[in-house]
Amino acid sequence: MTRVKKKSFLLATLLTPLILPAIVFVIVYFGTKDKTSNLDEIIVLDESGYFTDVFAESGYDFEYVTGTLDDAKATMKERGAFGLLAIPSLDLDDKSKTSYTGFAFYSKTNPSFRVLEDFEKTISSTLESIKLERSGLDQEVLKSLDARVSLESFNLTDEGEESKSNAGLSYAIGYGTGFLIYIFIFVYGSQIMQSVLDEKSSRIVEVIVSSVRPFQLMMGKVLGVGAVGFTQLLIWVVLIGGLSTVGISILGAGSEQAMEAMSQGQNVDLTQGQEMATQIQEMINTIPIGKIVFSFLFFFLGAYFLYGALYAAVGSAVDSIQDAQQFMLPIVLPILAAIMSMFFVLEDPNGGLAVTLSLIPFTSPIIMMARIPFGVPDWQLALSMILLIVGFIGTIWMAGRIYRVGILMHGVKVNWKTIIKWFTMKV
Repeated sequence: MTRVKKKSFLLATLLTPLILPAIVFVIVYFGTKDKTSNLDEIIVLDESGYFTDVFAESGYDFEYVTGTLDDAKATMKERGAFGLLAIPSLDLDDKSKTSYTGFAFYSKTNPSFRVLEDFEKTISSTLESIKLERSGLDQEVLKSLDARVSLESFNLTDEGEESKSNAGLSYAIGYGTGFLIYIFIFVYGSQIMQSVLDEKSSRIVEVIVSSVRPFQLMMGKVLGVGAVGFTQLLIWVVLIGGLSTVGISILGAGSEQAMEAMSQGQNVDLTQGQEMATQIQEMINTIPIGKIVFSFLFFFLGAYFLYGALYAAVGSAVDSIQDAQQFMLPIVLPILAAIMSMFFVLEDPNGGLAVTLSLIPFTSPIIMMARIPFGVPDWQLALSMILLIVGFIGTIWMAGRIYRVGILMHGVKVNWKTIIKWFTMKV
Protein backbone atom coordinates (compact mmCIF):
# COMPACT_ATOMS: atom_id res chain seq x y z
CA MET A 1 0.00 0.00 0.00
CA THR A 2 2.93 2.32 0.68
CA ARG A 3 4.22 1.86 -2.85
CA VAL A 4 0.82 2.06 -4.55
CA LYS A 5 -0.15 5.29 -2.78
CA LYS A 6 2.93 7.12 -4.04
CA LYS A 7 2.27 9.78 -6.65
CA SER A 8 5.19 8.49 -8.71
CA PHE A 9 3.57 5.04 -8.94
CA LEU A 10 0.19 6.47 -9.96
CA LEU A 11 1.74 8.78 -12.56
CA ALA A 12 3.96 6.03 -14.00
CA THR A 13 1.05 3.58 -14.13
CA LEU A 14 -1.35 5.98 -15.82
CA LEU A 15 1.14 7.58 -18.20
CA THR A 16 3.01 4.45 -19.33
CA PRO A 17 0.21 3.26 -21.70
CA LEU A 18 0.42 6.70 -23.32
CA ILE A 19 4.19 7.23 -23.18
CA LEU A 20 5.21 3.83 -24.58
CA PRO A 21 3.16 4.16 -27.81
CA ALA A 22 4.56 7.68 -28.21
CA ILE A 23 8.13 6.40 -27.83
CA VAL A 24 7.46 3.60 -30.33
CA PHE A 25 5.97 6.12 -32.78
CA VAL A 26 9.00 8.43 -32.51
CA ILE A 27 11.43 5.52 -32.96
CA VAL A 28 9.54 4.17 -35.98
CA TYR A 29 9.18 7.65 -37.50
CA PHE A 30 12.84 8.56 -37.30
CA GLY A 31 13.90 4.98 -38.05
CA THR A 32 11.98 4.94 -41.33
CA LYS A 33 12.49 8.58 -42.25
CA ASP A 34 14.59 9.12 -45.35
CA LYS A 35 18.17 9.66 -44.17
CA THR A 36 19.62 10.42 -47.56
CA SER A 37 19.40 14.16 -46.89
CA ASN A 38 22.07 13.70 -44.21
CA LEU A 39 24.59 12.33 -46.71
CA ASP A 40 27.18 14.51 -48.37
CA GLU A 41 27.95 14.48 -52.04
CA ILE A 42 28.66 11.13 -53.72
CA ILE A 43 31.06 10.84 -56.66
CA VAL A 44 30.17 8.37 -59.43
CA LEU A 45 32.78 6.91 -61.77
CA ASP A 46 30.81 5.07 -64.46
CA GLU A 47 33.16 3.29 -66.85
CA SER A 48 30.27 1.31 -68.39
CA GLY A 49 28.23 4.30 -69.55
CA TYR A 50 24.96 2.59 -68.59
CA PHE A 51 24.19 4.62 -65.48
CA THR A 52 24.02 8.21 -66.71
CA ASP A 53 21.43 10.08 -64.58
CA VAL A 54 20.21 6.73 -63.18
CA PHE A 55 20.74 7.88 -59.61
CA ALA A 56 19.13 11.29 -60.10
CA GLU A 57 15.84 10.26 -58.47
CA SER A 58 17.38 8.24 -55.65
CA GLY A 59 17.49 11.22 -53.29
CA TYR A 60 21.28 11.39 -53.10
CA ASP A 61 23.46 14.27 -54.32
CA PHE A 62 25.55 12.69 -57.11
CA GLU A 63 28.27 14.08 -59.35
CA TYR A 64 29.57 12.05 -62.30
CA VAL A 65 33.29 12.15 -63.09
CA THR A 66 35.53 10.59 -65.72
CA GLY A 67 39.12 9.39 -65.69
CA THR A 68 40.86 6.74 -63.65
CA LEU A 69 39.87 5.40 -60.26
CA ASP A 70 42.77 7.25 -58.63
CA ASP A 71 41.55 10.50 -60.18
CA ALA A 72 38.06 9.84 -58.81
CA LYS A 73 39.47 9.17 -55.33
CA ALA A 74 41.39 12.43 -55.50
CA THR A 75 38.23 14.27 -56.53
CA MET A 76 36.35 12.71 -53.64
CA LYS A 77 39.00 13.86 -51.19
CA GLU A 78 39.18 17.33 -52.71
CA ARG A 79 35.42 17.86 -52.63
CA GLY A 80 35.03 16.35 -49.18
CA ALA A 81 32.41 13.99 -50.60
CA PHE A 82 30.85 11.27 -48.49
CA GLY A 83 31.66 8.46 -50.90
CA LEU A 84 32.73 7.25 -54.32
CA LEU A 85 30.72 4.72 -56.34
CA ALA A 86 32.94 2.98 -58.89
CA ILE A 87 31.20 1.09 -61.73
CA PRO A 88 33.44 -0.99 -64.02
CA SER A 89 32.99 -1.51 -67.76
CA LEU A 90 30.44 -4.28 -68.41
CA ASP A 91 29.78 -6.73 -71.22
CA LEU A 92 26.02 -7.18 -71.39
CA ASP A 93 26.08 -8.95 -74.77
CA ASP A 94 27.02 -12.23 -73.12
CA LYS A 95 23.53 -13.62 -72.40
CA SER A 96 24.87 -16.49 -70.32
CA LYS A 97 26.36 -14.15 -67.76
CA THR A 98 24.05 -13.24 -64.90
CA SER A 99 26.50 -12.19 -62.20
CA TYR A 100 28.68 -9.09 -62.36
CA THR A 101 31.57 -8.05 -60.11
CA GLY A 102 33.96 -5.14 -59.86
CA PHE A 103 31.51 -2.66 -58.31
CA ALA A 104 32.94 -0.77 -55.33
CA PHE A 105 31.91 1.94 -52.91
CA TYR A 106 34.55 4.03 -51.14
CA SER A 107 33.61 6.24 -48.20
CA LYS A 108 35.17 8.21 -45.36
CA THR A 109 33.34 6.11 -42.77
CA ASN A 110 31.57 2.77 -42.84
CA PRO A 111 28.34 3.19 -44.85
CA SER A 112 25.09 1.83 -43.47
CA PHE A 113 23.60 -1.38 -44.78
CA ARG A 114 20.69 0.61 -46.20
CA VAL A 115 22.96 2.78 -48.37
CA LEU A 116 24.69 -0.24 -49.92
CA GLU A 117 21.38 -2.03 -50.41
CA ASP A 118 19.93 0.99 -52.23
CA PHE A 119 22.88 1.10 -54.61
CA GLU A 120 22.72 -2.64 -55.29
CA LYS A 121 19.00 -2.52 -56.06
CA THR A 122 19.37 0.47 -58.37
CA ILE A 123 22.30 -1.07 -60.26
CA SER A 124 20.60 -4.47 -60.56
CA SER A 125 17.29 -3.05 -61.81
CA THR A 126 19.12 -0.84 -64.34
CA LEU A 127 21.10 -3.75 -65.76
CA GLU A 128 17.98 -5.91 -65.92
CA SER A 129 16.11 -3.22 -67.85
CA ILE A 130 18.97 -2.84 -70.34
CA LYS A 131 19.27 -6.59 -70.90
CA LEU A 132 15.50 -6.88 -71.27
CA GLU A 133 15.42 -4.10 -73.85
CA ARG A 134 18.25 -5.70 -75.84
CA SER A 135 16.50 -9.07 -75.81
CA GLY A 136 13.61 -7.59 -77.80
CA LEU A 137 10.97 -8.87 -75.36
CA ASP A 138 7.92 -6.75 -74.72
CA GLN A 139 8.06 -5.41 -71.14
CA GLU A 140 4.28 -5.13 -70.92
CA VAL A 141 3.94 -8.80 -71.80
CA LEU A 142 6.43 -9.73 -69.10
CA LYS A 143 4.56 -7.62 -66.57
CA SER A 144 1.33 -9.35 -67.48
CA LEU A 145 2.95 -12.67 -66.55
CA ASP A 146 3.35 -11.61 -62.92
CA ALA A 147 1.12 -13.56 -60.56
CA ARG A 148 0.78 -12.25 -57.03
CA VAL A 149 -1.00 -14.45 -54.53
CA SER A 150 -2.51 -13.53 -51.18
CA LEU A 151 -2.65 -16.62 -48.96
CA GLU A 152 -5.15 -16.62 -46.11
CA SER A 153 -4.65 -18.97 -43.17
CA PHE A 154 -7.34 -20.78 -41.17
CA ASN A 155 -7.28 -22.96 -38.08
CA LEU A 156 -9.18 -26.22 -38.49
CA THR A 157 -10.41 -28.10 -35.41
CA ASP A 158 -10.91 -31.86 -35.10
CA GLU A 159 -14.66 -31.28 -35.45
CA GLY A 160 -14.13 -29.61 -38.82
CA GLU A 161 -14.76 -26.04 -37.62
CA GLU A 162 -12.54 -23.41 -39.14
CA SER A 163 -11.52 -20.00 -37.91
CA LYS A 164 -9.37 -17.40 -39.58
CA SER A 165 -5.87 -16.89 -38.18
CA ASN A 166 -3.36 -14.07 -38.40
CA ALA A 167 0.31 -15.05 -38.19
CA GLY A 168 1.56 -11.45 -38.00
CA LEU A 169 -0.70 -10.56 -35.09
CA SER A 170 0.17 -13.81 -33.31
CA TYR A 171 3.87 -13.02 -33.71
CA ALA A 172 3.40 -9.51 -32.27
CA ILE A 173 1.34 -10.71 -29.30
CA GLY A 174 3.71 -13.59 -28.56
CA TYR A 175 6.75 -11.35 -28.61
CA GLY A 176 5.05 -8.53 -26.68
CA THR A 177 3.72 -10.67 -23.84
CA GLY A 178 6.96 -12.65 -23.51
CA PHE A 179 9.06 -9.50 -23.46
CA LEU A 180 6.74 -7.87 -20.91
CA ILE A 181 7.22 -10.78 -18.49
CA TYR A 182 10.97 -10.52 -19.07
CA ILE A 183 10.94 -6.82 -18.11
CA PHE A 184 8.72 -7.35 -15.06
CA ILE A 185 10.98 -10.08 -13.68
CA PHE A 186 13.98 -7.78 -13.74
CA VAL A 187 12.19 -4.67 -12.47
CA TYR A 188 10.27 -6.18 -9.56
CA GLY A 189 12.89 -8.80 -8.74
CA SER A 190 15.43 -6.02 -8.30
CA GLN A 191 12.97 -4.12 -6.10
CA ILE A 192 12.65 -7.15 -3.81
CA MET A 193 16.42 -7.55 -3.53
CA GLN A 194 16.95 -3.84 -2.86
CA SER A 195 14.19 -3.78 -0.24
CA VAL A 196 15.66 -6.77 1.60
CA LEU A 197 19.11 -5.18 1.47
CA ASP A 198 17.81 -1.89 2.89
CA GLU A 199 16.13 -3.59 5.84
CA LYS A 200 19.17 -5.75 6.49
CA SER A 201 21.60 -2.82 6.34
CA SER A 202 19.48 -0.68 8.68
CA ARG A 203 19.12 -3.58 11.15
CA ILE A 204 15.32 -3.14 11.11
CA VAL A 205 14.99 -6.78 10.19
CA GLU A 206 16.43 -7.82 13.56
CA VAL A 207 13.46 -6.20 15.27
CA ILE A 208 10.95 -7.62 12.81
CA VAL A 209 12.09 -11.24 13.11
CA SER A 210 11.42 -11.09 16.83
CA SER A 211 7.71 -11.06 15.96
CA VAL A 212 7.56 -13.14 12.75
CA ARG A 213 9.51 -16.02 11.29
CA PRO A 214 12.11 -15.18 8.60
CA PHE A 215 10.19 -17.25 6.03
CA GLN A 216 7.02 -15.27 6.74
CA LEU A 217 8.97 -12.05 6.36
CA MET A 218 10.38 -13.18 3.02
CA MET A 219 6.97 -14.22 1.72
CA GLY A 220 5.47 -10.94 2.89
CA LYS A 221 8.15 -9.11 0.92
CA VAL A 222 7.58 -11.21 -2.21
CA LEU A 223 3.78 -10.99 -1.99
CA GLY A 224 3.80 -7.27 -1.22
CA VAL A 225 5.99 -6.24 -4.14
CA GLY A 226 4.21 -8.78 -6.34
CA ALA A 227 0.86 -7.22 -5.48
CA VAL A 228 2.24 -3.86 -6.62
CA GLY A 229 3.26 -5.31 -9.98
CA PHE A 230 -0.02 -7.18 -10.38
CA THR A 231 -2.01 -4.02 -9.57
CA GLN A 232 -0.02 -2.04 -12.11
CA LEU A 233 -0.50 -4.74 -14.70
CA LEU A 234 -4.27 -4.90 -14.17
CA ILE A 235 -4.54 -1.13 -14.51
CA TRP A 236 -2.63 -1.31 -17.79
CA VAL A 237 -4.85 -4.10 -19.10
CA VAL A 238 -7.99 -2.12 -18.24
CA LEU A 239 -6.62 1.13 -19.66
CA ILE A 240 -5.31 -0.37 -22.88
CA GLY A 241 -8.47 -2.46 -23.35
CA GLY A 242 -10.71 0.53 -22.70
CA LEU A 243 -8.75 2.89 -24.94
CA SER A 244 -8.66 0.30 -27.72
CA THR A 245 -12.41 -0.29 -27.51
CA VAL A 246 -13.17 3.43 -27.54
CA GLY A 247 -10.75 4.02 -30.42
CA ILE A 248 -12.24 1.26 -32.56
CA SER A 249 -15.77 2.49 -31.78
CA ILE A 250 -14.94 6.06 -32.78
CA LEU A 251 -12.99 4.96 -35.84
CA GLY A 252 -15.70 2.62 -37.09
CA ALA A 253 -18.80 4.57 -36.12
CA GLY A 254 -21.69 3.20 -38.18
CA SER A 255 -19.74 0.21 -39.45
CA GLU A 256 -22.13 -2.31 -37.85
CA GLN A 257 -25.12 -0.85 -39.66
CA ALA A 258 -23.14 -0.71 -42.90
CA MET A 259 -22.06 -4.36 -42.58
CA GLU A 260 -25.64 -5.40 -41.81
CA ALA A 261 -26.84 -3.58 -44.91
CA MET A 262 -24.16 -5.28 -46.99
CA SER A 263 -25.24 -8.67 -45.67
CA GLN A 264 -28.73 -7.91 -46.99
CA GLY A 265 -27.37 -7.34 -50.48
CA GLN A 266 -27.31 -3.55 -50.40
CA ASN A 267 -24.42 -1.64 -51.91
CA VAL A 268 -22.78 0.36 -49.13
CA ASP A 269 -19.52 2.27 -49.36
CA LEU A 270 -17.51 2.03 -46.16
CA THR A 271 -15.43 4.99 -45.09
CA GLN A 272 -11.69 4.57 -44.57
CA GLY A 273 -12.20 4.60 -40.81
CA GLN A 274 -14.94 1.98 -41.00
CA GLU A 275 -12.80 -0.27 -43.17
CA MET A 276 -9.88 0.07 -40.75
CA ALA A 277 -12.10 -0.63 -37.73
CA THR A 278 -13.55 -3.68 -39.47
CA GLN A 279 -10.08 -5.01 -40.30
CA ILE A 280 -8.89 -4.46 -36.72
CA GLN A 281 -11.96 -6.23 -35.35
CA GLU A 282 -11.43 -9.15 -37.73
CA MET A 283 -7.80 -9.41 -36.63
CA ILE A 284 -8.82 -9.41 -32.95
CA ASN A 285 -11.37 -12.13 -33.62
CA THR A 286 -8.60 -14.40 -34.94
CA ILE A 287 -6.89 -14.69 -31.54
CA PRO A 288 -8.17 -16.27 -28.28
CA ILE A 289 -8.07 -13.11 -26.16
CA GLY A 290 -9.52 -14.71 -23.02
CA LYS A 291 -7.02 -17.57 -23.08
CA ILE A 292 -4.11 -15.22 -23.71
CA VAL A 293 -5.07 -12.83 -20.88
CA PHE A 294 -5.61 -15.67 -18.37
CA SER A 295 -2.37 -17.38 -19.37
CA PHE A 296 -0.44 -14.13 -19.23
CA LEU A 297 -1.63 -13.36 -15.68
CA PHE A 298 -0.84 -16.92 -14.57
CA PHE A 299 2.64 -17.05 -16.08
CA PHE A 300 3.37 -13.51 -14.91
CA LEU A 301 2.60 -14.48 -11.31
CA GLY A 302 4.39 -17.82 -11.63
CA ALA A 303 7.54 -16.23 -13.04
CA TYR A 304 7.45 -13.51 -10.43
CA PHE A 305 7.16 -15.92 -7.48
CA LEU A 306 9.84 -18.20 -8.91
CA TYR A 307 12.41 -15.48 -9.52
CA GLY A 308 11.24 -13.12 -6.76
CA ALA A 309 12.10 -15.65 -4.07
CA LEU A 310 15.57 -16.10 -5.57
CA TYR A 311 16.13 -12.33 -5.62
CA ALA A 312 15.06 -12.18 -1.95
CA ALA A 313 17.50 -14.97 -1.07
CA VAL A 314 20.38 -13.14 -2.77
CA GLY A 315 19.44 -9.89 -1.03
CA SER A 316 19.47 -11.60 2.36
CA ALA A 317 22.86 -13.20 1.78
CA VAL A 318 24.89 -10.08 0.95
CA ASP A 319 25.52 -6.65 2.47
CA SER A 320 25.60 -4.57 -0.73
CA ILE A 321 24.52 -4.56 -4.37
CA GLN A 322 28.13 -5.03 -5.43
CA ASP A 323 28.39 -8.26 -3.44
CA ALA A 324 25.17 -9.51 -5.05
CA GLN A 325 26.60 -9.49 -8.59
CA GLN A 326 28.45 -12.79 -8.16
CA PHE A 327 25.21 -14.59 -7.30
CA MET A 328 23.06 -13.03 -10.05
CA LEU A 329 24.44 -15.05 -12.98
CA PRO A 330 22.51 -18.30 -12.24
CA ILE A 331 19.31 -16.24 -11.92
CA VAL A 332 19.83 -14.14 -15.03
CA LEU A 333 21.05 -16.89 -17.38
CA PRO A 334 17.68 -18.75 -17.76
CA ILE A 335 15.88 -15.45 -18.39
CA LEU A 336 18.40 -14.40 -21.04
CA ALA A 337 18.27 -17.87 -22.62
CA ALA A 338 14.48 -17.61 -22.85
CA ILE A 339 14.44 -14.14 -24.40
CA MET A 340 17.14 -15.08 -26.94
CA SER A 341 15.38 -18.35 -27.82
CA MET A 342 12.07 -16.56 -28.29
CA PHE A 343 12.99 -15.47 -31.84
CA PHE A 344 13.52 -19.10 -32.88
CA VAL A 345 10.37 -20.16 -31.05
CA LEU A 346 8.29 -17.57 -32.92
CA GLU A 347 9.59 -18.96 -36.20
CA ASP A 348 8.67 -22.53 -35.21
CA PRO A 349 6.18 -22.45 -32.29
CA ASN A 350 5.64 -26.21 -32.28
CA GLY A 351 9.26 -27.30 -32.77
CA GLY A 352 11.27 -29.34 -30.31
CA LEU A 353 13.08 -26.31 -28.87
CA ALA A 354 9.81 -24.46 -28.32
CA VAL A 355 8.06 -27.38 -26.62
CA THR A 356 11.03 -28.18 -24.38
CA LEU A 357 11.63 -24.63 -23.17
CA SER A 358 7.91 -24.05 -22.63
CA LEU A 359 7.85 -26.91 -20.10
CA ILE A 360 10.95 -25.92 -18.08
CA PRO A 361 9.77 -23.68 -15.19
CA PHE A 362 12.67 -21.22 -15.50
CA THR A 363 11.93 -20.49 -19.17
CA SER A 364 8.27 -21.48 -19.60
CA PRO A 365 6.69 -18.09 -18.66
CA ILE A 366 8.36 -16.32 -21.58
CA ILE A 367 8.41 -19.16 -24.11
CA MET A 368 4.86 -20.40 -23.48
CA MET A 369 3.46 -16.89 -23.89
CA ALA A 370 5.29 -16.69 -27.22
CA ARG A 371 3.61 -19.96 -28.32
CA ILE A 372 0.03 -19.48 -27.07
CA PRO A 373 -1.13 -17.05 -29.83
CA PHE A 374 -0.16 -19.68 -32.43
CA GLY A 375 -2.15 -22.39 -30.69
CA VAL A 376 -0.83 -24.77 -28.04
CA PRO A 377 -2.27 -28.21 -27.20
CA ASP A 378 -4.21 -28.05 -23.94
CA TRP A 379 -2.16 -30.83 -22.39
CA GLN A 380 1.08 -28.94 -22.98
CA LEU A 381 -0.35 -25.75 -21.49
CA ALA A 382 -1.68 -27.63 -18.44
CA LEU A 383 1.60 -29.50 -17.95
CA SER A 384 3.58 -26.26 -18.23
CA MET A 385 1.37 -24.62 -15.59
CA ILE A 386 1.71 -27.58 -13.21
CA LEU A 387 5.48 -27.68 -13.60
CA LEU A 388 5.67 -23.92 -13.03
CA ILE A 389 3.68 -24.27 -9.79
CA VAL A 390 6.02 -27.04 -8.66
CA GLY A 391 8.98 -24.91 -9.72
CA PHE A 392 8.10 -21.79 -7.77
CA ILE A 393 7.13 -23.82 -4.68
CA GLY A 394 10.57 -25.44 -4.85
CA THR A 395 12.44 -22.16 -5.29
CA ILE A 396 10.45 -20.51 -2.48
CA TRP A 397 11.35 -23.38 -0.15
CA MET A 398 15.00 -23.24 -1.19
CA ALA A 399 15.17 -19.45 -0.91
CA GLY A 400 13.50 -19.58 2.50
CA ARG A 401 16.24 -21.82 3.90
CA ILE A 402 18.89 -19.35 2.74
CA TYR A 403 16.91 -16.30 3.83
CA ARG A 404 16.36 -17.49 7.43
CA VAL A 405 20.12 -17.49 8.09
CA GLY A 406 21.44 -14.85 5.72
CA ILE A 407 19.08 -12.08 6.86
CA LEU A 408 20.77 -12.02 10.31
CA MET A 409 24.37 -12.26 9.07
CA HIS A 410 26.46 -9.08 8.84
CA GLY A 411 30.05 -8.59 7.75
CA VAL A 412 30.39 -12.19 6.60
CA LYS A 413 32.32 -12.90 3.40
CA VAL A 414 29.74 -14.88 1.45
CA ASN A 415 30.54 -17.33 -1.35
CA TRP A 416 28.81 -20.33 -2.86
CA LYS A 417 30.21 -22.61 -0.16
CA THR A 418 28.66 -20.37 2.49
CA ILE A 419 25.30 -20.36 0.70
CA ILE A 420 25.26 -24.18 0.58
CA LYS A 421 26.17 -24.30 4.30
CA TRP A 422 23.26 -21.98 5.17
CA PHE A 423 20.92 -24.07 3.03
CA THR A 424 21.76 -27.30 4.88
CA MET A 425 21.96 -25.71 8.33
CA LYS A 426 19.38 -26.68 10.94
CA VAL A 427 17.94 -23.71 12.81
